[in-house]
Amino acid sequence: MATAREVKKRIRSVKNISQITRALEAVSASRVRKSQARVLASRAFAEKAWEILLNLQNTSSGGPALHPLLAAREDVKQVMLVLVTSDRGLAGAYNANIIRVAQRFAMRLGKPVRYVTVGRKGRDTLVRMGANVIAEFSDISSEPRMADISPVARLAIDEFLSGTVDDVFIAYTDFINMLTQRPVVLRWLPLSPYVSDDQAVAEFIKDVPQVSDTSSAYEYEPDATAILEEIVPRFTELQLYQAVLESQASEHAARMVAMRNASDNATQLTADLTLVYNKARQAAITAEILDIVGGANALQTSIDALTTEILAASPVAEPVVHNGFARAEAEVSPPAAKDEPSPRKPKAGKPDDLTIIEGIGNKMSNALKAAGIDTFAKLAQASEAQIVAAIEAAGMRFAPSLPTWSEQAAYAQRGDWAGLEAFQKQLTSGRKTQ
Repeated sequence: MATAREVKKRIRSVKNISQITRALEAVSASRVRKSQARVLASRAFAEKAWEILLNLQNTSSGGPALHPLLAAREDVKQVMLVLVTSDRGLAGAYNANIIRVAQRFAMRLGKPVRYVTVGRKGRDTLVRMGANVIAEFSDISSEPRMADISPVARLAIDEFLSGTVDDVFIAYTDFINMLTQRPVVLRWLPLSPYVSDDQAVAEFIKDVPQVSDTSSAYEYEPDATAILEEIVPRFTELQLYQAVLESQASEHAARMVAMRNASDNATQLTADLTLVYNKARQAAITAEILDIVGGANALQTSIDALTTEILAASPVAEPVVHNGFARAEAEVSPPAAKDEPSPRKPKAGKPDDLTIIEGIGNKMSNALKAAGIDTFAKLAQASEAQIVAAIEAAGMRFAPSLPTWSEQAAYAQRGDWAGLEAFQKQLTSGRKTQ
């Protein structure tokens, strides 16, 4: 499974491609409207011109052709095929379809074929296949004029009139509508319908326009030769010009549809990859949490093992449990009654700890010591008036247990700590109970 970082990079790449396809779709949508308008504006004129040429052929049936470009040859030795493709790709199957039709048509003819390509895609494909490409024309304007395709028409006419080729065909894509474009082959020279017994070849041939059924002959002014010399080459170029217009409209329509499909696919792919990214990220987070929990458990196990080793190595007679916790004591002694702290013994040569007396705190002890009462013996011998005077001198209030201080001090002076503890238990709020 790919990592979250790899999936995120791919999502970014797909989104960038989606922006390109949307831009190409918008450009093709703008161009296809203009191309469609040009095709529809010239299609009726081109078909009518072709119909006129076919009518001229009918009027001269049984006799010599009125013009060399109208003369059909019985023995066809070599054929020229003008292949119209685009200069750029990203148009779906547009180029592949017309190239495939041209190749199949040439193969079914069974004659040597000389190719003339209009567009880089057709040229590159035929060159890679080793076809006999005698000329190539590219970078045709998006708004072509008759002058732009005149070199192609002049080359084909010269080859036909010189006898180098006996038939000239145009392979291009006929624009039907925005969703349908049909690859066809049009017999260009001589300007007459192409009839073949081969059903596969007949499928590629463009339908011939309906020819008027008339027995009246054309009248020419000033004469037929002058008129035909002028209009036949022009109508010949017009057929190629119309084929180029049809191809350009088909190209833009195919590219617009292809880019729209690509944009939709990119959107769907982005959604799918986002789901994969979320799964990968969640899996990574879960793995990190498991690592943290596993590390914490391992650390706790190590701490417990180390604690056990320390307790085993220390000179502890027996662990004593107190309030749910284990603590070790080097010397186990019986606890004081009711867990109360044992009185501290006074040290010789130093003031006694008067705070052992109930009712005397640190401040009260300092006040008594300031008055010279710093030992249990002095406190036991001091009168109540002396103690009151020491307290008043310190600015403190009297304690309720003050009358018992001398008696408690007497116990402490004798070192009778058990008696002091028993006496203090008899006090209630610092006073003797009756």
